[in-house]
Amino acid sequence: VEEKSRIIKKLNDDHARPVLFNESFGGSENQLRLLLKYLPDESFKNINLILNNANHDLIEKDRINILWMHHFVNQKEAQNLGSKDFVDKLDWIVFNSNWNFEKHVYQFKIPESKSIVIRNAIEKINFKEKPKDKISLIYHTTPWRGLVHLLKVFKNLNLENVELNVCSSTKIYGKKFNMVLGKEYENIFYECKSTKNINYFGFLENKKIIELLKNNHIF
Repeated sequence: VEEKSRIIKKLNDDHARPVLFNESFGGSENQLRLLLKYLPDESFKNINLILNNANHDLIEKDRINILWMHHFVNQKEAQNLGSKDFVDKLDWIVFNSNWNFEKHVYQFKIPESKSIVIRNAIEKINFKEKPKDKISLIYHTTPWRGLVHLLKVFKNLNLENVELNVCSSTKIYGKKFNMVLGKEYENIFYECKSTKNINYFGFLENKKIIELLKNNHIF
C-alpha cells in the first residue's frame, strides 16, 4: 500500500484545503476512499492525485497530475482552473458529473481534451422488502442543500403514514468545520428534532446510512 499511503499522506498534509481529509467524510472524501479501497496499489504508481484543490503547490513535475474536481465553479479551490499556467501543468481533470464538467468548461474554458467525467460510485446495497404500513423518506446530505425547503413541504403535507429520516450535520466535515459553521444550522436541526414524524440522526457514518437506506422508500 505504498502508493496509496503516499496519496493519503499528501491529502492530510494539504492545509490549504478548507477541511482536513482525515476528519472529513463528505462525498468527495468518501469517493476517494472508495477508489483506494477497490483499485490495487500499483494503479497509483507515478500518479499525483489532487482532490478538489487547484493549487500550484500540489503539482508534481515527475508524476502524472490528475485533479479530481467535485467542487462547483464558485468555490475558492476551483479558481485556479482559470489559469492557463496551472491547467497546462495538469494531465487530466476528472469531474463527477456531466453538469459539473460543462459548468467548468463554460466558466474557465478548460480544454475538453484534458477532461473526463467519472460518475460517483457507491457500495452495493442489498435492498429488502420495505414496510407497507408507512412510507419512509430519507435526507442524507448537508443542510444547505435544501433541508429548509424539505422541512417546509413535509410540515405542510402533514401526512400520518409518512416519516422523514434526516441524517445531516456540519460534523461531517470535521471539528474545525463544525466549530465555524455548526451554530448557523442549529435552529434547523432543532426544528427536525421537534417536528412530528421526523427522525433526526445527525451525522452518521456511510455504512450506517446504507443500513438506513435499505428500509426507506424514497431517498
